[in-house]
Amino acid sequence: MTITNRGASDICETALDVLNVTADDLKAGHECDATSKSSLPIVARQGLILRLTRNEDKQRGFVNGALCEVVRSLDGNRIFIARLLGSGNMILIHPMKDDGAVFLPCCYGYATTIRRAQGATLQHGCLFFDNLRHPAVRGYGYVAVSRFKSRAGVYLFGKLRRTDFLPVGPELESEVLERGYESKDSDDEGGCGLEYAHQEEGEAQSDIDETNENLTAQADLDFVF
Repeated sequence: MTITNRGASDICETALDVLNVTADDLKAGHECDATSKSSLPIVARQGLILRLTRNEDKQRGFVNGALCEVVRSLDGNRIFIARLLGSGNMILIHPMKDDGAVFLPCCYGYATTIRRAQGATLQHGCLFFDNLRHPAVRGYGYVAVSRFKSRAGVYLFGKLRRTDFLPVGPELESEVLERGYESKDSDDEGGCGLEYAHQEEGEAQSDIDETNENLTAQADLDFVF
């Protein structure tokens, strides 16, 4: 999952290259859904993963955001059968027309933006915060990780900030957004909060005072003899 549509498209393009889908293959592909913000034509090759972009048959699972795998082509890159990754149901994908444009109601499913993944349930995946010049607003990381069934299925790639994983909503007075001396662990008993820091500081000063007293006493003793 990425922040930008461009980042998702770049990952899908890289995945196709790894899977030996050539530039010539893409030239012969069929136009994908423009609402996906992807410009990569669809190649109906067995095993390729696609993401549906329209709600065509909710009863069978043909809904926006569902992932499927191409099983068999019936008419080149225009009409083909795919298997939904969630339910295993077979669906028929074919061109549709909207506002004069003819396209397939899908795009490649190797990456998507966090916004488009809202509502999805995933087994495993990777978070890639690709928009480093203009970091994502609050809540993106929180929404992304909540899509996965377990933390073992979440992988992180690139640079992320702790604040990326704050929950959606306004800032709270109790939140600590920056590192600092006054940062306090949420667990008062086991944390390293301000009170604990003061305690350690006091203990360290006591040790220093005791050492100084011992050195002074030793010096006086040496002076007497």
